Amino acid sequence: MRITRKSIKKILVFFATYNEADNIENLLRCTFEHLPGQELLVVDDDSPDGTGEMLDKFAQTNKQVAVIHRPRKLGLGTAHKLAMQYAIKNQFDILITMDADFSHHPEYLPTLVDLMNDNDFVIGSRYVKGGGLSYGFFRRTLSITANILARYMLKIPLKECTTSYRGFQVSLLKKINLNLIRSEGYSFFIESIYIIHRLTDKITEFPIFFYDRQSGNSKISKIEIIKSVFCLGKLFYKRIFHDKWYLDVHKSSIHFIPCPNCNSPYQSIVAVETYGDSKDLIKVRSKEKLQCLQCGKMFI
Repeated sequence: MRITRKSIKKILVFFATYNEADNIENLLRCTFEHLPGQELLVVDDDSPDGTGEMLDKFAQTNKQVAVIHRPRKLGLGTAHKLAMQYAIKNQFDILITMDADFSHHPEYLPTLVDLMNDNDFVIGSRYVKGGGLSYGFFRRTLSITANILARYMLKIPLKECTTSYRGFQVSLLKKINLNLIRSEGYSFFIESIYIIHRLTDKITEFPIFFYDRQSGNSKISKIEIIKSVFCLGKLFYKRIFHDKWYLDVHKSSIHFIPCPNCNSPYQSIVAVETYGDSKDLIKVRSKEKLQCLQCGKMFI
């Protein structure tokens, strides 16, 4: 599908990487083939396989590629928050997020961009007619179950809720209280789509085929699966008993305060537990601080 004139806007395509040296350069080149003239952002979490160095070398000859290096694994969710803030700060019109292992093929980008003409949020779906995936039985069953539960427990009118092949109008991102999304791993995708659905009805999905990663190892762990289950339960509880929690604008503004450690303007409010003795009892209090989304340092 050709990208129409109406849809030619300032677009940012985002990838989060960790040990993707076997995939990333080919993926970036393929992305430019299907979406020429746009900009790419890659956030690398100090990959020990040389992904970061490969990205720097690629960016030297491709000025439309920006690379942000983080000192350690800080979580997939925080990388996506960083990308959202980056898109807002640099005045992009559309943010597209993708996996960095070729599971999400760039061939679908023109279709996604075209659908953004009439929608605030678009997601590539494995579960609508024409979509599919190459998982084995266990992962396929796990994925189908997770999406069915998310759809019915959270009343999200989509068959796909968990993949990261997504397009956002940046005008929508400005309305999202990113500080309320506390998930750092894969459950970030469930939590964010729940909030998006509460803020806009202009959402849609389109069929993609999800290719199991071509190189490297899968990064989703049993711990992440457990966290996703707890996240789903938490959101279900909030939908039933406190459905307006996402509209808390008390701390929703993004001020782009420079980090005193690395000077990055991208940050998020996090809750930190503090302990204080009171006679024989230990009291636990929750104190909020800013966490830099680039270096991970916390500051007030």
